[in-house]
Amino acid sequence: MADSVTVLRQAGPAGLKRNLVVIGDGFTAADQAAYNTYVDNTLLRDVFGRDYYAENAAAFNIYRINLESVDSGVSTHTLSQDPADPSKTVESNVVTRNTALGMWFSGQWNYCWMDYGLTAKQQADVEKRIQAALTTWVPDVDNLLVVLNTAGFGGCGGGGRAHVTLGVGWDVIAHEFGHGIGGFDDEYSDASRPTYPAANGEPGTVNVTINTNRSTTKWRRFIDPTTPLPTGVGAAANYNQGARPAGWDSSQDVGLFEGGQTYERGIYRPVENCRMNGNSPPYCPVCYTSLKEGAHDQTGYHFTRAFAGNFLGSGRSDVLLHHGTNVQLFRRGADGFTHASTAVGIVPGSWQFAPHDEIYVGDVNGDGVDEIVVFNGLDWVMPYLGVLAHDGSGGLRLIARHDGDVPGWGGLAKHDRFLVSDFSGDGRADLYVVNTDDWSMPYVGMLRSNGAAYSCIRRFDGDIPGWGGLARHDTFFVGDLTGDGRGDLAIFNGDDWSMAYVGLFRSTGTSLSMTQRYDGDIPGWGGLARHDQLILGDFTGDGKCDVAIFNGDDWSMSYLGLFRSTGSRLDLVRRFDGDVPGWGGMRQHDTFFAAQLGPDTKCDLWAWNHQDWSEEYLGKFTSTGSGFSVSFVGDWVGEWNLGPNDAFEVAAARSPHRTSELYVHNKDWFGVISGRSGITLDRLYYRWIHDYRHGRNW
Repeated sequence: MADSVTVLRQAGPAGLKRNLVVIGDGFTAADQAAYNTYVDNTLLRDVFGRDYYAENAAAFNIYRINLESVDSGVSTHTLSQDPADPSKTVESNVVTRNTALGMWFSGQWNYCWMDYGLTAKQQADVEKRIQAALTTWVPDVDNLLVVLNTAGFGGCGGGGRAHVTLGVGWDVIAHEFGHGIGGFDDEYSDASRPTYPAANGEPGTVNVTINTNRSTTKWRRFIDPTTPLPTGVGAAANYNQGARPAGWDSSQDVGLFEGGQTYERGIYRPVENCRMNGNSPPYCPVCYTSLKEGAHDQTGYHFTRAFAGNFLGSGRSDVLLHHGTNVQLFRRGADGFTHASTAVGIVPGSWQFAPHDEIYVGDVNGDGVDEIVVFNGLDWVMPYLGVLAHDGSGGLRLIARHDGDVPGWGGLAKHDRFLVSDFSGDGRADLYVVNTDDWSMPYVGMLRSNGAAYSCIRRFDGDIPGWGGLARHDTFFVGDLTGDGRGDLAIFNGDDWSMAYVGLFRSTGTSLSMTQRYDGDIPGWGGLARHDQLILGDFTGDGKCDVAIFNGDDWSMSYLGLFRSTGSRLDLVRRFDGDVPGWGGMRQHDTFFAAQLGPDTKCDLWAWNHQDWSEEYLGKFTSTGSGFSVSFVGDWVGEWNLGPNDAFEVAAARSPHRTSELYVHNKDWFGVISGRSGITLDRLYYRWIHDYRHGRNW
């Protein structure tokens, strides 16, 4: 076969992503399949399927270069010190092979297992061959992995490169990447190197130190104040300065442990057993954070687009982060979040993420776990609607895709918008689809889920009987207004007619019938107006979805009305003129999010205003059934500084957790706000989601 290159992962353009290139040496034409299998299984599946590399897969474009060698296997030799001159190395047991790169394998730890040859000419020749292959196939390489065709054990890394043999597994590659990508020192010790020379001074690498001063040692932010320093004293020591605390984690709890950089004493490592010591444990907080900081810009990760849902079946709200061409999924637990998966580019089943993906959340197949509905009407030659489900291993897979149309709808279009609601009452998340922009008349469709795909069971062209004509500025809301287990539809229009209208439409499971239309007013409201904002939720706790209306624009003061649904009409429960007691005065830009904040079944409200006062306010309006009990915080929620760029996602938890949290996020920060007792900050993350055992990354 001819030499070639294969793109194994395309995360983004060169220059924005880190280009990782794999080259094999000693593989004949007949050996190429074994080389390819090793790269697929050991690098892509195993290294990039674990911890840091799985989480940050979006930072790496990965290329495999196939070079055909004349001989199978690589040249070997045994190396030793020259007895006459210990500064020189001599070789014996030399066996040469004609290979594409000309590398050598010694199988000796003290000589880094493998080398480019002993003479300057040999070394220059290997380097020349490597550079020729890179220049031909991937000239803008950032990191290099060289795989040698030998069953012997060995790995060596540094300077942006890692070298391994077919005889090692993923853990050795991950360790060598710590050298080659992270620039880390080894953290293990060798008896032949008893004491670090003090004359060498403080090492320049991030993961070893000679400084034992608590206030100045380089990884002090990760050390619990109660941890003794040094923490382990003696040759290659583990925790031996007092009793080891209960729950201590040998790879994640940080202190100062003697032994590192292959020396037994006089130098300290951060943890007992990081990947830079024992290969298979994950990177310690010091190494992990350094890697994250070095590659964060290349990942393209941010918190701008975050979505809450019970994606992994725990009953809590996990979080999905959409970064344009990739997504990350984090599992919510009792003590924070853990990374579940990162999907770069294409999800199995063939869904490719794109910047204009619109994401909706609902239990599409009725299994009690939320799926992800994705619509894109801008980035491709035709609009697409897809459904992504949990694959059982923390990742996502495509279970349905509609290309250009959903049967019966008549053609997906650029401005289609979707509302998730079980209008058929079978426990599956159906979709109302509306479009008031792309055609000669507005349309409303009912897309029913069969658990595996969608079909349009009813389409309303230009009008829903009784409404009087769908119009461009109709706004749509869903909720079970009748209490029969089906998702109904409410429509508001304050712009297109001589007066404002509200319509209530009951779902029969296959169609909609109007139960009530309010022309200009709902009795007790005082006049529907252009900027009325509807919020739907079961505020009275009777199993029917009620309606709250807020208006902060059209009158001399702001109003909030609470209307009980009887199943066929709305009855005023209470109207708040200018203020809800405890809020301190409603204003124009108050914004409300329906949520369940208490242990009962009534729907409550989060309230948010960042424009009308000297500081921002976040409040919770707990429903009493006939009004609201209100509390609020201003400017800060714990360490979260409320600001104009904040966005919020209601994170609804299922039994037994029940009450909702509020996920707050902007480009660089993500927080979890709890309303269970007061308004408090439960979690705070900067730039990436990761729960450190102690300390954090800022």
